[in-house]
Amino acid sequence: MKKILTITLLLIAINAQGQGLPVAANSTLASLFPDENLRVSVAGLLEADANLIGQALSDALAGIEVLEASNRCISNADGIEYLIGLIKLELGFNQIRSINVSNLINLRRLDLTANSLTTLDVSKNTNLIHLFIEANSLTTLDLSKNASLTYISIFRAGLTREDIIGHADLNILH
Repeated sequence: MKKILTITLLLIAINAQGQGLPVAANSTLASLFPDENLRVSVAGLLEADANLIGQALSDALAGIEVLEASNRCISNADGIEYLIGLIKLELGFNQIRSINVSNLINLRRLDLTANSLTTLDVSKNTNLIHLFIEANSLTTLDLSKNASLTYISIFRAGLTREDIIGHADLNILH
């Protein structure tokens, strides 16, 4: 009985800490998302919660499941790592040079069409089904951890079928 009570209290304590990534108590949207265009896109999804700060903000960001911010003149994707609940991320037709999607483990659809990417690491995105990376400057892409991936578009991405590592059954559009 004592063991069950201890485990229950531990689970309650974990849930009380929230769902988002740990952040500084004074963190704001501006400090987490330095690119104004990306920040405005995210703020629009938060609605009334756009003025939250600290861990409450991080927890709210974790609840966002879809971000469609294509063609918004975004050049810096910093902050995207706080959107850990994302299932669909569309950032096509921007000027993004690098992006860290390693925390986005629920991601099923990723569209980074027509950016300025030279590298992309999707090894932690094991739920990814659709990947759109056409019109970038990639030279290699390791998909050995992406068994769920069924579709990838690499037209003008700098890649050939031989540049894609570890996924033989993939439907590739190029």
